[in-house]
Amino acid sequence: MGKAADQRRHKRMKYLVKLANEEPESFKNEWEKRLCSWIELIQRDAGRLKYKKGQSTPPVFDRVDEAMFILRTCGDTIFRKYVKETYDLLTNECCRQFAYQVDHRLFRPNNYKRMN
Repeated sequence: MGKAADQRRHKRMKYLVKLANEEPESFKNEWEKRLCSWIELIQRDAGRLKYKKGQSTPPVFDRVDEAMFILRTCGDTIFRKYVKETYDLLTNECCRQFAYQVDHRLFRPNNYKRMN
């Protein structure tokens, strides 16, 4: 990631922290927009199956780590309020997209009906 992208990401994080402390309702709206954006990025990047040296997870799971880091910086109350939904939503999408790239049958919600 380039310097400008890092600066934008840091500025967005500071903005979300400010919203979390001053305007929780606005934070909720911004967080939902951010989640939708991360989901689109996960869907776009799921085909990149190559690992970097020393990396233990696929690149698509980096979005989950980023979201968890931002939530932690927003404070305990915001973290507790949004962590479960955020984590479940993003990891589910990562698993779904990643499995689709490998074999679409790996992550099918109705898999239990096909076990005969």
